[in-house]
Amino acid sequence: MNYLRDVIVNITTWVEDLTETQRRIVLATGILLMAAILGVIIFWLFFKPLLPEPTVNINGQLINVNQLPEIINNANRGVINDNVAGLPTFTETANGGNTLAQVIYNNDAQNVVLSGDGDTVQYYDAATGRFYRIDANGNVVQLGEAVFKGVEQATWSHDANKAVLELQDGFNILYDFERDQQYTLHEDMQEFDFSPTDDQISFKFMADNPQDRWLGTANIDGSGALGIEPLGENGDRVLAEWSPSGQAIGAYSEFIDADTKKVIPIGLKGENFKDFIVEGRGFNYQWSNNGRQMLYSTYTAENNYNSTLHIVDAYGDTIGDNNKSLNLNTSVDKCTFNKVGSTVYCAVPVNPPAGGGIAPSLLNNVPHDIYKIDIHQGIAVKLATPADPIAGTNLNGPTDLLVTDNEDVLYYREANTGRLRRIVL
Repeated sequence: MNYLRDVIVNITTWVEDLTETQRRIVLATGILLMAAILGVIIFWLFFKPLLPEPTVNINGQLINVNQLPEIINNANRGVINDNVAGLPTFTETANGGNTLAQVIYNNDAQNVVLSGDGDTVQYYDAATGRFYRIDANGNVVQLGEAVFKGVEQATWSHDANKAVLELQDGFNILYDFERDQQYTLHEDMQEFDFSPTDDQISFKFMADNPQDRWLGTANIDGSGALGIEPLGENGDRVLAEWSPSGQAIGAYSEFIDADTKKVIPIGLKGENFKDFIVEGRGFNYQWSNNGRQMLYSTYTAENNYNSTLHIVDAYGDTIGDNNKSLNLNTSVDKCTFNKVGSTVYCAVPVNPPAGGGIAPSLLNNVPHDIYKIDIHQGIAVKLATPADPIAGTNLNGPTDLLVTDNEDVLYYREANTGRLRRIVL
């Protein structure tokens, strides 16, 4: 203690002997020295890393990120590994497992269709009121100069050069993208479709008076309208879709009992075709690309009110033959035929909740698998589970499936977001 007291006395005496300027210099030096000491202490306490240098997992080896080599050989080309993030590994090409579903358009793409080239896609953008095509290089190209605000439904021709637009204000317009020409159609027309040659349209004419309601046809400019089948009070029992064979322009269905329906194709020339029986409710269908078969779905209590896929002959004297289940729990609107009509590609929900057939929106957040079905043999093969580097396999439910003419790419739209994705087959 005496030693410390002597040191303090000596420092005090030394300071008193200094001039005023010297005292200021000493004080500033002391402050700077204390600040430096405090800075070192703070750095060691708060900023010095307490853990080892970060590493990443590359090809099964932990590598320090500060010592990465310039080139990593054998980097699993074609395989995306997200083990660092805890996500599953997936491939860039479909091989039956987790497969990259690449986003090619990140906004809401509506009324998506395969372009006339059989390789690219086109769609309607509600924000701009315009139609666009995504080319082979991923570029967004505007279709035509016209702007159509409030399109609720666009029905495309087979060559995707024309579309019937049903607008929110009740007007119906047929627009020819090649000629940049539009035609106004009667506002009582609905559920449009194009003839196999794209030179006519079919429609349901739903006037206020039931006696004036018809399933009919017309030229693409709306002229030459012809009533094919009176609808009366049964308009909701008719699904209007023109057969690619040209034989039928729709199908009529009615209940036989609580869980069984009778379906009758409606002939273009008033033919009385045979009926066939479907089990379940929620009947919906697509024609095969040659019009000789009908892909349809129904739901039953036995299947927890989720849709099941079926195929049946639907042409001439064979109507109703070979009516069989494809043993896939999905709906027909989640399927698309290949160009020649021999194969169907479908999105199948994984572990769907009960009631998906009654309320399809329940499936919008459910992951799906992609299947390829040979409709002649009835054999279904799983192609892919869509995945990406962010969500893994937990992606939004697909809708609006499209497969290119060469069957090398499958496009689909996310039901919730409207994003467009592509899977390389």
